[in-house]
Amino acid sequence: MRGEDGGNPEVYPADYEKEAPALPPPILQVGLGVWIVALILSLNFQAAGSLDRVHSTFGDTLAKISVSKTEEIPGGGQVVSSISNLRYDDLVKLLQGEHIEQAFIFQELWMQRIIVDGLTYSVQTAAETTAHYGEAMDLELVEGHFFTQADEEQKNRVVLISNVVAGQLFPGQSALGKIINLGDFGEGPMEFEIIGVYKPHSPLLEFFISEAHLLFPLGTTRVWVSRDFFEPSYQYIYIKSQPGRLYEAVEEARVLLADRSVEDMEVNGEYVKDSNRFLSEQLRTVSLFLGAFAFIAVLVSAIGILSIMLVSVVERTREIGLRQALGASKRSIVAQILNESLVFSLAGSILGLLAAYFTSPTLLSAILVEVFYSRLADVGGLHPQAALLAAVVAVAMGQLFGLYPAWQAAKLPPVEALREG
Repeated sequence: MRGEDGGNPEVYPADYEKEAPALPPPILQVGLGVWIVALILSLNFQAAGSLDRVHSTFGDTLAKISVSKTEEIPGGGQVVSSISNLRYDDLVKLLQGEHIEQAFIFQELWMQRIIVDGLTYSVQTAAETTAHYGEAMDLELVEGHFFTQADEEQKNRVVLISNVVAGQLFPGQSALGKIINLGDFGEGPMEFEIIGVYKPHSPLLEFFISEAHLLFPLGTTRVWVSRDFFEPSYQYIYIKSQPGRLYEAVEEARVLLADRSVEDMEVNGEYVKDSNRFLSEQLRTVSLFLGAFAFIAVLVSAIGILSIMLVSVVERTREIGLRQALGASKRSIVAQILNESLVFSLAGSILGLLAAYFTSPTLLSAILVEVFYSRLADVGGLHPQAALLAAVVAVAMGQLFGLYPAWQAAKLPPVEALREG
């Protein structure tokens, strides 16, 4: 006998039944779903938690003061932009405010080249600042001390470096007392002594104030600028208020700098939450997208349990019929199937959480760097709430999708079940 295509016939034994493709083990399916959900929830919990901590620490105490200018644009309408119109004298005025505890200037220096032991390095984020910066930003010193008002006034060539830079330049040794060189600007090498190592402020403040890995006293890196001929101007002066008195401090700043509000210019205050609005919206969008992905992962896992349990009921029809014939109630049949579904869910949850525990630090950091440009890359691994919620959802979905197979098993008539078996 020849096959339909004219080739050799396929010959099978009389009792041969072609096997259906094997389904993935339910424990692996559930484990994969729990792993994905745990990672996604950890990402969401930790990113939101980091943002909340920044807002709770600085949200009601920190603001930046600027002078904005309103300009008419062609075709109607107006545009408001900040201008570099603030001076060091304005900082002195703000420090006299009743509700202003600290005030500082923070002037960014992009792509600062430094020379250490004859080797040249580039540091992308550096800044000149004033003595109150460290205290206002709650900087944590690893070693050494912050520069003082005297260092600022005398233009002492001292510098603080971040622990990241310290680890790269001086691995395994203290950075205190070491010298970094900014090069020769006509007055000889600009050598700065390292007096402190600090941990940078949270990168989540990047939209409000840039992260810096080198901190110099204000004016010390710009030897070609002389106050006798040119008074430097700044776009922002940052203020820190007493807790809960930030709005009063901003209003006080407007009064103290009233001479800057002339014609089309106005003194304004900008807050941390306003600056981080884009990041909050970005986090919300990513959370919704990842939440949908997590739901699909759990749904696929639950459908896997449903399929496996249905197959199990069909294969054990005779066993179920025999149990019913011996007096087993429908409730006990349902409980048996649900218990098996529970075992699959719990075993899969344990497997998935173990995988998430060992893979989450690396994977979460990679995702955070890609999505948030490293601003959240300092979060940890598996979040406890994420682990608990992922396991609970997996077990609940397993029980829910195990109800139909359990009901199918319980409604089998004993006689027909024994005959089919």
